[in-house]
Amino acid sequence: MDKQTRMQKLLERVKDQNGESIRTLALQFGVTEMTIRRDVEQLKAAGLVRVVAGAVLYSGSAASALPEAETYELAVHDGLRTAEKRRIGKLAASLVQPDDVLYFDVGTTTPHIIPFLPDGQGISAVCCTMNALTQLQKKAPERLIVAGGVYRPDLQMFESKQGVALLASTRISRAFISAAGVNAKLGVTCVNSCEVEAKCTVMKGALENILVADSSKFGAVKPAFFAPLDAFQAVVTDSGLSAEWRDELQQRGIRLYLA
Repeated sequence: MDKQTRMQKLLERVKDQNGESIRTLALQFGVTEMTIRRDVEQLKAAGLVRVVAGAVLYSGSAASALPEAETYELAVHDGLRTAEKRRIGKLAASLVQPDDVLYFDVGTTTPHIIPFLPDGQGISAVCCTMNALTQLQKKAPERLIVAGGVYRPDLQMFESKQGVALLASTRISRAFISAAGVNAKLGVTCVNSCEVEAKCTVMKGALENILVADSSKFGAVKPAFFAPLDAFQAVVTDSGLSAEWRDELQQRGIRLYLA
């Protein structure tokens, strides 16, 4: 069992059992207590668990209001705000036109667009992640382009100079770009700097850049800057977006779609 799968199952275990000890978790997953402690520290940083008197307790009910862990684990965040992500995905898919060439960015929101894509419209799809690729294989677009490279399991991302070169030579009609932070002054950011080159390359070669992010990302700032907010022509988010942010996007002339 890889680390991401173990952490997800650990989270499910403490939720189902209303708490569990470090020792029991180590026995359950066949790893050392030190390994479980490291997993728990990451889950604590993400606001998903707390430790009380040696017991690991689920605290996911408050996770959506807390900042993301500095060490981003896609498998952990995949289970957060899924209802919002699904609504965002469905709305974003409604923007797709026949013969579009679409890019699906790194993250846990963009793959939710894929199941809602229209069938039989000559759509081509481009991605650089395993989670998007898995969904695209089920959807079977007319053409599927994958920018490969060294696999990053924490992000489910393929990373390489050759992959970036492929993205640079591919023209995109609509790029669905994810973000971990959106700030009016400091721009659009992500946690991992390794995402930046691919994001920037795709956005440079796309006719339309569409930011897809749930409302908890607005106002947040993460370490890796990749674009000013004005680089996006549209934003798709959920109805939890504040009135201040709705006004901000309107003033900037950025189309806003609320799921």
